[in-house]
Amino acid sequence: MTDDHDYGGNWTDQKLDILQKYLSFFTTALRNQNFQLLYIDGFAGSGGRVIERILARESPLFGTTNQSEKVNAPGSARIALETDPPFHRILLNERHGKRFAALKKLCAEHPNIQIDLLKGDANDAIVDLCQSTVWRGPRVPDRGVRAVLFLDPYGMNLKFSTLEVIAATQAIDVWYLFPLSGVYRQASIDGRKLTSKKRESITRILGTDEWETEFYPPREDLDLFGSLPESVRSANVQAIENYVKKRLMTIFPKVTDPRRLSMDNGAPLFSLFFAMSNPDPRAIGLALKAANHILKTGISSHVRPRN
Repeated sequence: MTDDHDYGGNWTDQKLDILQKYLSFFTTALRNQNFQLLYIDGFAGSGGRVIERILARESPLFGTTNQSEKVNAPGSARIALETDPPFHRILLNERHGKRFAALKKLCAEHPNIQIDLLKGDANDAIVDLCQSTVWRGPRVPDRGVRAVLFLDPYGMNLKFSTLEVIAATQAIDVWYLFPLSGVYRQASIDGRKLTSKKRESITRILGTDEWETEFYPPREDLDLFGSLPESVRSANVQAIENYVKKRLMTIFPKVTDPRRLSMDNGAPLFSLFFAMSNPDPRAIGLALKAANHILKTGISSHVRPRN
């Protein structure tokens, strides 16, 4: 259990449940095609996680009491490795040394699966892969590669320019856990607190500096002294999430409404988007039907992660 790391909350179960269901759908729907099925995990972690399971115990003196125990649970990499029908090939990238070592150990447990294990910056690894792979598409209609890519970045580390390269493949289904809380924390309500570093961070993840006009619209009302007030962020969490979807729709043919993942107290953390890079209407129809159904269905889990 020491190889896995302790993270997440109930939202972690939700995102992994959604991913697991879609991977199973993807390999089942495309298993009889003559192209390669690839799973890509840009931020694979250790492959597992430590969670706390709540146990109800009956006591003759105290009645029902709740106790807990720590158990191992699969992360995204293990879920992909155990998907049935299997992927033809799996590519896992992890930059953190200890997590990479745990991931390497996990991969050794699956000698019959073709696994590419990379250690480096996810943006660089994904761009290199996208530009060097023969993808299935209009130019290669009967062979090549189709893929599912899971993007669960650490903080705001994913560049919008990386998403542009992904979209250009026209062959990758993308699950993107967008760091919603990271953006609205960086985008201070008081515009005077927007440092150059914060601006650069938000611009990098959204791919444009036009977000500032969207979040901080010009005000025409004057204060008591006849001066324009300082800029104030008018965009709430929903408006920010809507803007993120609008940005994704500039590069992907189809993007779902996201599944918002929150803490137990309701504080929003992430927006889980599904984006299609494949422009084929038949592929879009099938994938969107499955993705929207999976996003809307609940999660049935008996384990409760530690917060």
